[in-house]
Amino acid sequence: MPRRWTPVVLLSLASLINYMDRGSLSVALPFVAKEMHLDPLQEGWALSAFSVTYVLSQMPVGWLVDRVSLKWLYAACFALWCGASAATGLATGLMTLILCRLLLGMGEAIYLPGGMKFIAEQFLPEERSIPAAVFDVGCKLGLALGLVVEVWILRRFGWRWLFLSTGFGGLVWLLPWLLLYPKPQVKDAPPTRLGSWEALRKTLSSRNAWGMAAGYACWNYFWYLVLNWGPTYLYKARGVPLEALGWVASAFYLIVAMTEVGGGWLVKRLVHGGWTLTRAIRFVIAAGFAIGMIALPASMVTGRTAAVGLFYVSALSGIVMAGLLMVPLQVSPRNQVGSWVGFQNFIGNIPGIAGPVITGWIVKRTGSFVPAFALAAVICLAGIWCYLGWVRLDRNAEA
Repeated sequence: MPRRWTPVVLLSLASLINYMDRGSLSVALPFVAKEMHLDPLQEGWALSAFSVTYVLSQMPVGWLVDRVSLKWLYAACFALWCGASAATGLATGLMTLILCRLLLGMGEAIYLPGGMKFIAEQFLPEERSIPAAVFDVGCKLGLALGLVVEVWILRRFGWRWLFLSTGFGGLVWLLPWLLLYPKPQVKDAPPTRLGSWEALRKTLSSRNAWGMAAGYACWNYFWYLVLNWGPTYLYKARGVPLEALGWVASAFYLIVAMTEVGGGWLVKRLVHGGWTLTRAIRFVIAAGFAIGMIALPASMVTGRTAAVGLFYVSALSGIVMAGLLMVPLQVSPRNQVGSWVGFQNFIGNIPGIAGPVITGWIVKRTGSFVPAFALAAVICLAGIWCYLGWVRLDRNAEA
């Protein structure tokens, strides 16, 4: 039904705005740090602040997603994150900068539980790989397009206007979302009747819930490394000039975006070719993690052209997201998708808190990004094991 695809596109656009707002600090960080006199460790704290409330809000938001109107809940959270993004342009020091990032994390917590709940309501299991990829691809496009737009605003108007313009501009999205939201199409799962503590107990006792959360954390460690430190790495370690930084870094995220949609298509083609859905999901996950590890040799080569080229090759790891997004839809009870995705994001985004600080500490101690990428490669290997050896995709959590 065409009506259900319009909100998928809107959710993808919200993801684009989400990651433009989330990634703005990474783009502006060298200039914010200079004005506020921040050292690398303080920069790491500022980058991590977003993830503190983003992580802590995941389970409460996931619980709400399963129980209240997604239409209005998503709209309220969206308004909060746009306001917080705009307010960042008024920050006067490290503490106010951190406060704005904390509020941004609270608002953006709706992104994945809300999006996955919508897909579960509108699409049957065999239909979900492509809409899941389309929904999430907006975040990578937000980074790709955002870098170009935000670097232009940064150079022309300064870092404060960067946050003010992207924050207030995003509010336009609310009107079509409220007008075009459709009724649920998949009606075989009644709303959950479990109490809050009973639902939490069932989630915490599930092997699949912990396995997918741990695997998602492994991916996010790598992802937050390239998201938070990628532009700074290219600018400082590889000498990419500011006027080219937006285009060079955005190309990485654009490749991730294209391969994510390609991963959704690949899952569907493999299933049509006779593979089981479980085997297809595991294949794209393992391949994506393995390709991401190429970021390590990219950080080790001496030539800038070779380094950027290998960095782009590692971006093909975007195929992993089509598999990762399918896992909670496969293993969670149908009436608890929001809660399970919230739990996955709660555990899975802890690297967003610790990772930037760890990277900042490593760079400060060693003066190099190579050890940071080496650690990320080891964590990618652990991610493959989580999804291939821990999660039982062929056994639904309801069984």
